[in-house]
Amino acid sequence: MHRKFHLLNSPKYFSISKKYGLFGVSERNLNQLANIWKGDIVFYYTAHKVGLRTSGFIHGPFEVTSELFYNDEVIWTEDKRHPGKDKYPYRIKIEYLKEHICLNPIPIRIFWDLKEEGKIKTVIDSSALIDKAVISLLDEEGILVLQALLQENPKSGEYTRGYKGHSFHEERVDLLQFKGDRIKEFKMEAYLEAYLLRNPKIIHNLAGFEKELDQNYDYNILNQVSTYIAGGAIDIVCLYKKKVLDMWLTINATVFELKKGIVDPFFVDQLIRYIEWTARLIPGAKHRMIKGVLIGRDFGNQIETKDELKKRIENVKDLYSINCYTYSVENDKLMFNPLGD
Repeated sequence: MHRKFHLLNSPKYFSISKKYGLFGVSERNLNQLANIWKGDIVFYYTAHKVGLRTSGFIHGPFEVTSELFYNDEVIWTEDKRHPGKDKYPYRIKIEYLKEHICLNPIPIRIFWDLKEEGKIKTVIDSSALIDKAVISLLDEEGILVLQALLQENPKSGEYTRGYKGHSFHEERVDLLQFKGDRIKEFKMEAYLEAYLLRNPKIIHNLAGFEKELDQNYDYNILNQVSTYIAGGAIDIVCLYKKKVLDMWLTINATVFELKKGIVDPFFVDQLIRYIEWTARLIPGAKHRMIKGVLIGRDFGNQIETKDELKKRIENVKDLYSINCYTYSVENDKLMFNPLGD
C-alpha cells in the first residue's frame, strides 16, 4: 500500500476531532475529502494561544482508518439549516499512528523553513490554510513533515483515551446526484470532482494511462491545488512516475478543470493558466509534458458553443495538449465522451 499524505485544516476544532477520532467537511467541500483513502497519513493544522498571540501548529501523524462516509450526528456544530444535524457530516475516521505517537506538535512555519532551505517546492501557500479543509501533499512534503514531527518526538508517546466517534455508523456517500430531466447535470461541481477522485481509473483513462499502469508506474493525485497570486485552485493534478534503473522519474502531469455545466471556450484560457502554474509548482513537471483535460456536461442543442470550444482548442494545439470530454447519464450510468463524439 502506497500511503499518501494530506494536511487537515481546522483551526477551531482540533480538540473535538482528536476526542472523537473524526474529521468532517460540509457538502460543498466534499470534493476536498474525497481524495483521502483508508491507510493514508494525515497531519492536522490548528491554532494555539501562545502568550498574547495565536500561532499555527501541526499535529500528527494520524492514520486514516475508514473510507469517506456520511454521518450527521452533531459533534462540531449544528447546521442552522438542518436542526439536529452536524454542519460537517461527510467524514473520515482517524487515529494517532500507532508505529510512533507524536504528542508534541510542530509550528506551521516548518513548511516555509523547508521551502527556503530548498528541500521542497511546496504546493501550500497561506491562502490554502484559510480556504481549504484538506490539502493533498506531495510525497516529498509528507515525508519531511513526518520527519519533523518525529524529531520533535524522538520517543513514541502513549494515547490511551480511545476515540468516541469510531463506533459511529458509516453511511455510504452517493456521489451520483444530478438535477435536470432531459440532460442531467451534477447537483454540485463538488460531486463531479469527488466521483472522479473516488474512481481513479477514470482519471487514468482520461489522462491516457488506462492500459500502461503496472508495478513499474506510480501516480499521485492532488486536488484543489492553490495557485498563489493567480487566485483560484486547480481542480485535479495527476502526476505519473515510471521506475527506471530503480529510480522513480516523473513522466507526465495531467491537469483537470471540471465544470458541472457546459464548458465555455473561456475555460480553455483558464486551463492554460493552470498548466503554466503546474509547471511552476510541481517538482519535475515540465511545461511540454503537461496535458490539460476539460470536463463538462453534454452540450445538448448548444452546438454553436461546442464548435467555438473546438476551434479554441485547435488554435492552441501547437503550444498546449488539451482534450475535452463531456459527461452524460445513460441508463443510470455515467459516461465520459470525447468532445468530437
